[in-house]
Amino acid sequence: MIAVGLSACSSTQDIEEQPTQAPVVVAEPVIEEIEEEVVSKVINNGVIDIPILDNAQVFAEFTDKLPAVINYFTQSSEAQVIDFYQQAFGEPYSQELKRGRLTLQYQEGKEIMRVVISQQNKKRQVDVIIENKN
Repeated sequence: MIAVGLSACSSTQDIEEQPTQAPVVVAEPVIEEIEEEVVSKVINNGVIDIPILDNAQVFAEFTDKLPAVINYFTQSSEAQVIDFYQQAFGEPYSQELKRGRLTLQYQEGKEIMRVVISQQNKKRQVDVIIENKN
C-alpha cells in the first residue's frame, strides 16, 4: 500500500511517498476454564448442598461441615420421597424399616448419605444425613 501526501506550502506539487504501517492485530483474550472440584453429588468445592424436595418446609439445617444434616416436612408421599432421592443419589445399598421409620442408605466416594422418612400427622418428616465413610 502506498500513501500519497501533498504539500500545500510549495508551488510545485511534489509527491511524497509515506511509509506504510503494518496492520495492528488484536489478539482475542484467552479464557481459561477452571474445572471445579466435585467431590460428590452433595459436596462441590467444599460447599455441602443436600438436595431437598421443592415443597420442603425446612426446620433444621446444619450444612457447614460433615456430618451435615437437613430436616424438613413435606406433603409428598413416601414413594415420591424415595423416588426423589434415588434420582439424586442412585439406588440405595441398604433399606430398613424400624419403628415406623424408613431408612435408606446411599454411598458415593467417601460419603454416606442416609435418608430417614417418617410419618408425622398428615406430613412426612425427612431427615438427610451426610457423613464421611471413615
